[in-house]
Amino acid sequence: MQQTLAPSFLTALVIVIVAVPILSFLAWELWLSYVQTLFLRSIKWTLLEVKPPKEVFKSPLAMELVLNSLYQTGGHGNWMQKYWQGAMRNWFSLEIVSIEGSIHFYIRTATKFKSVIQSQIYAQYPQAEVTEVEDYTAAIPDIPLEGSAPVALWGTQMVLAKDDVYPIKTYVDFGLDRAVGSLDEQQRIDPITPMLEFMGSIGAGEQIWFQVLVRGVTDRFVVKNKAGEEEGGKKWPDKVKAVIKEFNDSLNEKDKEGKTIATRRATRGELGVIEAVERNASKFAFDAGIRAIYLTQPDKFDANRIAGLTGMVRQYNSNDFNSFKPDGPTGFDFPWQDLTGKKTTKAKKDILGAYKARAYFYGGFNLANPETYFTHPEVSGRKPFVLSTEELATIFHLPGRVAETPSFVRIEATKAEPPANLPI
Repeated sequence: MQQTLAPSFLTALVIVIVAVPILSFLAWELWLSYVQTLFLRSIKWTLLEVKPPKEVFKSPLAMELVLNSLYQTGGHGNWMQKYWQGAMRNWFSLEIVSIEGSIHFYIRTATKFKSVIQSQIYAQYPQAEVTEVEDYTAAIPDIPLEGSAPVALWGTQMVLAKDDVYPIKTYVDFGLDRAVGSLDEQQRIDPITPMLEFMGSIGAGEQIWFQVLVRGVTDRFVVKNKAGEEEGGKKWPDKVKAVIKEFNDSLNEKDKEGKTIATRRATRGELGVIEAVERNASKFAFDAGIRAIYLTQPDKFDANRIAGLTGMVRQYNSNDFNSFKPDGPTGFDFPWQDLTGKKTTKAKKDILGAYKARAYFYGGFNLANPETYFTHPEVSGRKPFVLSTEELATIFHLPGRVAETPSFVRIEATKAEPPANLPI
């Protein structure tokens, strides 16, 4: 009897030893998925429209100061907030939208930050108007996987072509960091103008949506230590310092023993890049994600808009610095890549749904999708890249009169206090 029980006991023991860690891991993932999903669903959102005043004489530095208020990294630091309440880092959406050529600036925020953002905008743009509005995306129905779609759509994510430690061309590179006055207004070169001109050129029934999602940068970087081993979980400044160190090391010629035997001088271009990297690193850094969508009625779809959509951020690109490139567009280069059209339909449905939900950093917990069954929202989102407040303010700021797009929505009246000697 004992001889027959021994193998059974050992088998059961092995099963327990193997099964307990696996079941514990799955239970933990299910718990995080549950509490984090509840947290995401509990957030109350507000969409703010920012209408620029008739005259804007401030540089994009004013918007940079506004965007500093979006650097919200608290509320999820201790174990109870993170693992019991499912709290995650706050995020915001900066949006430039053209509806039949009428251009609007929006900031979508958790309602608890509404007054903070409003006060910061009024502090920098006293003549602007900030109002809470209905979500413009609600008017567009979702795209079904079967049957005809109610709208024709083309969209894409945008990512950086190089390592995100290298910045794009910012308003500083365009000379907009200097004092601005009404006399030299027409001499300014504002890089946001090409985007506004293109968005303002569309016609009836057409819409263009441009969205930049941001959150305070997370400690997620991999940096080599002194021994040459990679270490994860590092901060953004650690990565920047590592890149600058690699550049300085590349200037030194070393012998077989690792001793420096010669040092070459950096070129003017290399010095300019390092200067831009260091200046960019001194600003607040954000995890970021960008997507753009062109949509219209099925019978009015203009394929020529696609080139304009991908090219409206080209002015921020630089061979020496960094540049944007499309990533995962809702189309294929060759017909045999999607013979049935189902892949294209799903891609359009996904990007429209993600835009409307302002989803990027956090994925969804979907029981119907085995790939995300045990993947909680915090680790199932898209991989972000880093943009500083200087880069964000270059892409999203209130332009001056140099942007003369006729359909650009401005406040034509000037706000002012009544004179103190006004008779009663």
